[in-house]
Amino acid sequence: WLNELETYCTRNDIVNMLVGNKIDKENREVDRNEGLKFARKHSMLFIEASAKTCDGVQCAFEELVEKIIQTPGLWESENQNKGVKLSHREESRGGGACGGYCSVL
Repeated sequence: WLNELETYCTRNDIVNMLVGNKIDKENREVDRNEGLKFARKHSMLFIEASAKTCDGVQCAFEELVEKIIQTPGLWESENQNKGVKLSHREESRGGGACGGYCSVL
């Protein structure tokens, strides 16, 4: 997966995070040091988590977001005219039946 990411990604400032899952198991296939070594070798963030117990999951997302925020090229727009401009809806314009928020349920 790492080779595919490096081959097809068009950016050089992406944030990669390796998440060692299943830390709730006693017999782990990959130990922490091996995961950390791999992450360092490939300049990735590394965190361990358990999807089953939710240990480390919130932290993984927080670390990833923090690193993205610290990498301005990922979130700053080079061209302000691209994308969608969000603004407050004027009452006279009308709008959807949901008042701007639509539920898929």
